[in-house]
Amino acid sequence: MKKAGIIFLILIILITFSIKVADLTGPVNGSKDQNILVEIKKGFTAQEIVNTLYIHNLIQSRLVFKTYLYLAKIQNDLQAGYYYLTPAMDMFEIAERLTKGGNAVFKITIPEGFTVLNVINRLSEKSKNDKESYLKVIKDQEFDYSFLPEKSRDLLYRLEGYLFPDTYTIPLGFDSKQTIDVLLKSFKRNIIEKLMILKDSKYTIHQLITIASLVEKEAKFDDEKPIIASVIFNRLEQDMLLQIDASVQYLLEEKKPQLLYKDLEIDSLYNTYLYKGLPPGPICNPGDKSIQAVLEPSETKYLFYFALENGRHIFTKSYQEHLNKQQEVKRGKDNG
Repeated sequence: MKKAGIIFLILIILITFSIKVADLTGPVNGSKDQNILVEIKKGFTAQEIVNTLYIHNLIQSRLVFKTYLYLAKIQNDLQAGYYYLTPAMDMFEIAERLTKGGNAVFKITIPEGFTVLNVINRLSEKSKNDKESYLKVIKDQEFDYSFLPEKSRDLLYRLEGYLFPDTYTIPLGFDSKQTIDVLLKSFKRNIIEKLMILKDSKYTIHQLITIASLVEKEAKFDDEKPIIASVIFNRLEQDMLLQIDASVQYLLEEKKPQLLYKDLEIDSLYNTYLYKGLPPGPICNPGDKSIQAVLEPSETKYLFYFALENGRHIFTKSYQEHLNKQQEVKRGKDNG
């Protein structure tokens, strides 16, 4: 009887221990909606990974989790990266996720007309990389794409115009160069084939993207983009100054509602009021419709346009007609 009692006591202890261990391997709580971002850094030991999970309240017992890793012989299979984990996951689900690699991503939309600096600001808000690292990549890193222009001291930003506007889902583990490369690959995938159709054009790809960037900044409405593109081409053909306000705005730290005369005197190749021809490069990252407008501009003889309060433009063929139309609009306002 005494021996049977001891055996029974041992069984009770084992069952109690098993229940306790089983409980410790379960979820911390049932909150499936609570996504917790966890970074497992490269070179982390199994103990450091376990501590990280415990600090984020994703496992109940460091000892139990670490013991499982060693018993399952996966302590060396855990991968660095960013993970979205929830307290509703049990220990086995978390371990399996860590062996498959980081799955955390961020979603970002780059609007048409964003400049390089706009893109950098938005990326730094969403990703794990700061503005300085992105700016260094933009300025210093080499990217192996034949459509990119050669480095030149005349270009403010070599990648301006080629960070394609779109909505992206990017792994959080990507560094600054990998992230920028995603945008460049999108340009290559979406645009370069269209541009190659014009391989016999008198304009280079870089020049066409530069014109598209001017169109992007000048046109508020898509239906006017091919017309504005035609004006730019017409003025280039006649060796006229482009006199595009947006090219001067590009030189200013903050955009102004209206340029001043002193702004038009800024000595820069981007100032199309002072220098004939196109600026050295794009002044923003144009969207697909602006690029398409450059590939298929309207057939017009327009050389001038000015904007109305609603963003629409009045197009004219001569400077005198341009002045007359401006006077008509002004009289209409005065009479109104």
